[in-house]
Amino acid sequence: MTARVSGGGRPTVFSIAAQDNFVDSLAAGIARRLDAAHLADAVVLLPNRRAVRALRDAFLRRRGMAPTLLPAMRPLGDLDEEDLAFALTGHGLDPTGDGLSLRPAIPPYRRQAMLARLVAGWRAPGGLMAPAQCWRLAGELATLMDQVDTAGVSYDALTEIVPADLASHWSVTLDFLKIISQHWPAILDDEKALNPAERRDRLIRALAHAWSATPPDRPVFAAGSTGTVPATAELLSVVARLPDGAVVLPGLERDMDEDSWAAASPTHPQYAMKDLLKKMRVSRHEVEMWQGPEHRGEQGQDQGTVPPAVSTCSALLRDALRPAETTDVWPALPYSGLAPGDLFGGLSMITAPGRREEAAAIATVMREALETPGRTAALVTPDRQLARYTQAALARWNIVVDDTAGTPAAKSVPGRLLGLLVAAAADRFAPVPLLALLKHPMVTAGFERAAMLETVRRLDRYALRGPRPPAGLEGIMIRARAAAGSGLLTDGDMTRLERVAGILQPFDLSRQAERPVDGLMQAHIRACEALAASGGTPADGPESLSGADRLWRGDAGEALADALGDLLEQAGMLGSASLEAYRALFDAFLDDVTVRPVWGRHPRLAILGPLEARLHRADVMILGSLNEGTWPAEIKPDPWMSAPMRAAFGLPPLERRIGQAAHDFLQAASGPRTILSRAEKADGSPTVKSRWLFRIEALAGRTIPDAGRYLDWSTAADGEAPRPAPPPAPCPPRAARPKTLSVTQVERWMRNPYGLYAQKILGLRRLDPVDERPTASHRGTLLHAALERFLLLPAAERQGTGALDRLLAIGRDIFEPVLSQPTVYAFWWPRFERVAHWFIGHEADRAHLFETVAVERKASWPVPGTDFTLTAKADRIDRLRGDGALSIIDYKTGTPPSGKRVAAGYAPQLPLEGVLAVKGAFEGLAPAPVDSLVYWHLRGGDPVAQPTSPVRDVAEALEAAEDGLRALIAAFDDDDVPYLSHPRPAVAGHDDYDHLARVREWQAGQDPFADDTGGEIP
Repeated sequence: MTARVSGGGRPTVFSIAAQDNFVDSLAAGIARRLDAAHLADAVVLLPNRRAVRALRDAFLRRRGMAPTLLPAMRPLGDLDEEDLAFALTGHGLDPTGDGLSLRPAIPPYRRQAMLARLVAGWRAPGGLMAPAQCWRLAGELATLMDQVDTAGVSYDALTEIVPADLASHWSVTLDFLKIISQHWPAILDDEKALNPAERRDRLIRALAHAWSATPPDRPVFAAGSTGTVPATAELLSVVARLPDGAVVLPGLERDMDEDSWAAASPTHPQYAMKDLLKKMRVSRHEVEMWQGPEHRGEQGQDQGTVPPAVSTCSALLRDALRPAETTDVWPALPYSGLAPGDLFGGLSMITAPGRREEAAAIATVMREALETPGRTAALVTPDRQLARYTQAALARWNIVVDDTAGTPAAKSVPGRLLGLLVAAAADRFAPVPLLALLKHPMVTAGFERAAMLETVRRLDRYALRGPRPPAGLEGIMIRARAAAGSGLLTDGDMTRLERVAGILQPFDLSRQAERPVDGLMQAHIRACEALAASGGTPADGPESLSGADRLWRGDAGEALADALGDLLEQAGMLGSASLEAYRALFDAFLDDVTVRPVWGRHPRLAILGPLEARLHRADVMILGSLNEGTWPAEIKPDPWMSAPMRAAFGLPPLERRIGQAAHDFLQAASGPRTILSRAEKADGSPTVKSRWLFRIEALAGRTIPDAGRYLDWSTAADGEAPRPAPPPAPCPPRAARPKTLSVTQVERWMRNPYGLYAQKILGLRRLDPVDERPTASHRGTLLHAALERFLLLPAAERQGTGALDRLLAIGRDIFEPVLSQPTVYAFWWPRFERVAHWFIGHEADRAHLFETVAVERKASWPVPGTDFTLTAKADRIDRLRGDGALSIIDYKTGTPPSGKRVAAGYAPQLPLEGVLAVKGAFEGLAPAPVDSLVYWHLRGGDPVAQPTSPVRDVAEALEAAEDGLRALIAAFDDDDVPYLSHPRPAVAGHDDYDHLARVREWQAGQDPFADDTGGEIP
């Protein structure tokens, strides 16, 4: 050993400046104090396991990755008996003393399950709570217990912290908190266990007591901790006073002026260390700088001291974040006269329009770093969405970077399968959630994936389009069998669907039926494993694994298997739940499960959370999502106590998290090259940049240098910026143009020729949506079908006292497939009943004047002088008794066209049907004059129905309709006439083909087909 760590009998406390690489400087300082032969004798205590790995890598970098005997490195945050035994062994201490005979910590899931059972048994003033709510409240109670154990306060103080005017409200909360203040200690005794935080603190204090009584005979370093846990602060105080011990703090501002130091509040980055030094009874002036801070180069070599510009920028950042009480000194600070390069050093800023653009620019920075051999880069952000976007952006270069802060298990591939299954079951296997489940990449159900996917696609296309089938798997299978009977699904499809239905059958229950949670979870896991089973044999490769092997493999599968295994052991305490309640409960389970990669990390790039990055320093540091509410994060209110109540009770203020975040920000931003980034919008909402950025720019008197070139580069990599599409104007050859149209298609021809082009020439047809909700169009179709079937009955059955009952029976039969849907049952059917009453009465009133001669009758008329044929299908045609004149009737459940619209030619259906009737084009109906054109507006409301005639002079309307039709035929008989999209926007309306014409891109409230002179193109 070349030198002793401490001496002189005073506390030995060092600090590594924020602009220095903490772990590299720590490794270098330890190596200089201890020769290589004694390096392995040292013990280094670090905040967490991530810091242990970072320091290990720093030692290896110093040795050029050569084999090295390293110091014993132990994480304080995860200290266990093995760590304590190792720390005591060889020091003349008894490793089997009281410190190692503690009761075990109660498993986290067991604690939360037992708390959830207690919460469920507590009678809330508002009634019983759902299982998911009990689970989440149990988690909040566990957090409160850990805070109380960490702070070392007593629950007895709860009754003394409430003002008199809040006593009534607090009494309810206090009664609820008896779960942990009175009932829980007895439960822990029965379990012969301790709360995790209490046990951790006892272990740390046992180590502190042992070392205080008998100092170890080896060097001890406690580095990187800010001592926010009181037990850790006690241990650090002991280590600082050991004969061969030292505490190394991260980024302590030794030279801060006294006023600022005194004013440092919980939101200040130095507050935690100020509090720690107070507990350690150490003055900050006693703290020395860790000898030999060095700037590590891209290859790991020593670069001497930190460049002056980096030191200046680091000082700027520290002064920008000084307490508000002392910002009056800003004008006197020597920053305003410096050039940007000298002031900001390697600090620059990316301001992106949105989060995706921000991620693309960050990915470009990281990609650039790889161009220099040995250079490293790290994104540090608390925004996990930004982390995922950055991962996706890096994938364009086939660069895979894991987010070491972890990703929610619910977003992993196996986690999504688990979630989709319970969602589909809770929704009674409605088409949309069922298809989402079956299209999951792991769902094979023992078949080849390609074959299963083809089956699911055909099920989607041919069986589940249109209105929702009856609830449950049987409703799905009825639709599938009907499609198979029509030849749309194959026998193989039905075999695969029958197997899937058998797997899902245990979940095909009534939504209200309750089952034990542990039984539901077991069935849930078994079903997922069965769905994930692949076809083939194990010899065929990894895709032929069993369902369990496929589901639980990889980092995500292992994390889920561990968590669900622990949960399953405790789920019996959660009682029973319906599928809907179990779905919410399972989502709450997965909220607590995080997947962290174990292998395959990129050697030079990293995506870190602020906690993981506290002691990490890459050559290029990127600090992302610097917006208020994200970094620093919004402080969520304590669910149990207000800020004054927490202070009176003895718990630390919640604002301390802002101070810790500010410290993390300073540590990460003070390196040689740092890029800050933010998005002006997140999820479509404007953002406010972080308070720290406002302060930095206010002190500097200028904006942070722009690194917008990365935005430009990332945009350029995507190619030319998209431009709005121009209005389509296809001109198909005359031979391809339609020669036969119905009267309703002529209306589209008038209003939206492009829609007709897509329908008749391109042959495109709108697919019915999956699980389509009933629309006004469906209502009209059902009503038309019911009236058509009734009017086709013999005349005797359409009259008399039984007519109404017969019409209602026909209606029930036609409405039956959708009658189970709430909208139909609650609104449509009562309206149909009212329409039926009116219809029977109206028929009786007009029976002596009219006779019905055609119902849903087809017509076809070759237009003389052209090669065009007009077709139609009339709802109803009545003949006036006596003179034989015809009345053309069209049923409307929606608002019928106005007379002006009909006269203008934009609603030509009825007039053109009149033309066909006059020409004798209707099947089985001789030519006859048309006396009236009538819409029957069948609302079912008030009034129930209203017959209206849109024209006064029928003969004139028929002549105008025929002339308009001939004009259309002549105009579109020219190869150069385009099929325009909505040539008259004022009468355009909605069309099924608007998305194909990309109307929203070019339509801006004016006629897009107007020429430069303001006139309309004919």
